[in-house]
Amino acid sequence: MVGDPPDNRNGRLDAGFYDYVTVYSVETNLDGEGNQRININDARSREDLQSALQEVLKEDRALEIMNMVPTNPSFSNVLDFYFATGLKPEEFSQIVDRLTTSEQESFPGLVNVNTAPKAVLLCLPGLEESDVEALLSRRSSSEGLDTIAWVAEALEREKAVAVGSYITTRSLQYSIDIVSIAGNGRAYKRCKTVFDMSQDKPQLVYWKSKTHFGWPLNQQIVAALRKGQPLTNTILSMN
Repeated sequence: MVGDPPDNRNGRLDAGFYDYVTVYSVETNLDGEGNQRININDARSREDLQSALQEVLKEDRALEIMNMVPTNPSFSNVLDFYFATGLKPEEFSQIVDRLTTSEQESFPGLVNVNTAPKAVLLCLPGLEESDVEALLSRRSSSEGLDTIAWVAEALEREKAVAVGSYITTRSLQYSIDIVSIAGNGRAYKRCKTVFDMSQDKPQLVYWKSKTHFGWPLNQQIVAALRKGQPLTNTILSMN
């Protein structure tokens, strides 16, 4: 029988890994503009790949990269393609979102390396704490984070390729914990919602009332409202 988690008497319940997992994360195998990606493992897409390279690079440079692509390619992921073809970081960043190594229509459970906390990044295969620190340091610059190209700069080849199939820089599902309270502090409501933003219009995929769990914020908010006092910045900042 599972009991309550240990009480360290700090007034908060330890939620364990609850805040780090989800069942709603999924990303379509399309680029940022909603177009079909080029499967670099499909020999029939060779001409499409060359055309895409020539759109962002000079023709001779595109041909140089194409000469590094095997007749029957079998890249593990797009980061494997980056290292194998000798692309430069600035070149790769211009084209990576248009490439894929899979015919799958969608990918569930990808980790957003731009926003994931340290605890989640440590779960990526093959990464040690020093690797995660390197990722956190690189992404703190807030530059060049539009695609996963920056990961290839932060990690050595073996480790970047190992995580390449599990990461993304896009989040399409968002959870919102909403708390509302009456102006006199006598009543409140709370609910948890999840929205899917992958379609033209946001889709509500989950809703559940959490009012029965009790008031989740600082009790001084309730006390101030019941006394007719304004909410100060001090009280609000404590939540």
